[in-house]
Amino acid sequence: MTPAAASRRAASAPSARWVPGALLVVFAAGYYLYADLPLGGSLRLPAAGAVIGGLGLLAWHLGRLRYGDLWFAGAVTAITLASLVLNPAFYEDPALRRYAVDYATSYLVFLASLPMALGVVAGLRLLPASAIARGGLVTAIAILAGVLAERYGGLDALSDRVRASLFPPELIYAENLRDQLMYGAVRPKLFTSEPSHVAKAYVLALLVWYVAAAKRWRIPALYAFVAAGVILIKSPGVLVVLPAIWIADCCKLRRSRWLVTLLVGGVFLSPVAWLAAEWAFSDRLAHIASGRDGSFIIRIALPWEVLGQVWAEHPLFGLGVGAKESGIPYAIAAAHTMALDAGLLLQTTAPLGNNGLLIGLIQLGVLGSLLFGLTLVAFWRFACGAYWPFAAVALASYLVLIGGINDPRFWGGFALISAAAAAAVRRDGPQAQRTPLGPV
Repeated sequence: MTPAAASRRAASAPSARWVPGALLVVFAAGYYLYADLPLGGSLRLPAAGAVIGGLGLLAWHLGRLRYGDLWFAGAVTAITLASLVLNPAFYEDPALRRYAVDYATSYLVFLASLPMALGVVAGLRLLPASAIARGGLVTAIAILAGVLAERYGGLDALSDRVRASLFPPELIYAENLRDQLMYGAVRPKLFTSEPSHVAKAYVLALLVWYVAAAKRWRIPALYAFVAAGVILIKSPGVLVVLPAIWIADCCKLRRSRWLVTLLVGGVFLSPVAWLAAEWAFSDRLAHIASGRDGSFIIRIALPWEVLGQVWAEHPLFGLGVGAKESGIPYAIAAAHTMALDAGLLLQTTAPLGNNGLLIGLIQLGVLGSLLFGLTLVAFWRFACGAYWPFAAVALASYLVLIGGINDPRFWGGFALISAAAAAAVRRDGPQAQRTPLGPV
């Protein structure tokens, strides 16, 4: 019996139909909480629930993987491995070799995260677009309800107890005074280690729901959800959904019209987004303008400075995927250039900053980044048909909110966005299935 036949036979067994759904729930819960599993010593498996659920889905749907999935996995693995083995930085700078164990550990996490993502894509590929859209919508509503309950219903006490049991003290966000100064209220954590994780989950839920849904009422509803997220979750990061949803609408148009529509929409709607941010985060924006906002420096200013230094010295493959500690000398130099407190920077959990898009460029270099980007686009053209531009913009926007490209947070977001875009293709029918590597 072939693997595909075995998978179909197992899936058709009445007693086993609940298994894929249960594994999806495990993945979603683990991905949202992002709690580590200690493996001994300082070794931890990040987002253990997500990895376990995703690998379970991969095993369950192994026979449903397609040629494009396997080609993509092999290409990405080769590119990331080349960034380590062929990286001239290791041969030119002996100091980097001290991080060999960190690089190896990071690469093992990548080798678990990528198949996790393929398992999620294979599992969601079987669901209709309406079911995927419903999942995204329910998740967004549940997050808003939880935020309201935490702020007004006393859920914060339970949330804090869960956080204390799941995360080590150094990872638990406790800057309530900063929140009150910057945002006018304590930001919700909702069982996660820090408030930004709530916003990341909310952004993903909106992206998945919007692109997979078909009802026209979702257009005004999306802006209502964005406004609710900005006001209740207190995160400007929610606004990153806007470029991706504009692209999602353009993907339905003919090529001669979508660029014009995109430009017109950007011209008219970008000022609206800026005014909304100015109204909701005036204190935060004033803090950024004064040069005193540490979060903005770590997310935007510092990574750009580090990127310039690394590419000047190691343009081909950067510093290699993983082991952010290897960039500490560059971060210290950047801190001195920007007149920042380097000692305070080193005490944070993000020595290279906290912008996954720029960190990916730092770690892959010019050649590695180009190859990695082309591989992603090739996969999306295969898996997402006419919606591949949405997948690209959505993941790039989401990447700005997270810390890297080699861990479960990146690959889980990649899987959910890709699966939702593929569902939109199935919903729209054959006219959306323009792919170079076979049918969607």
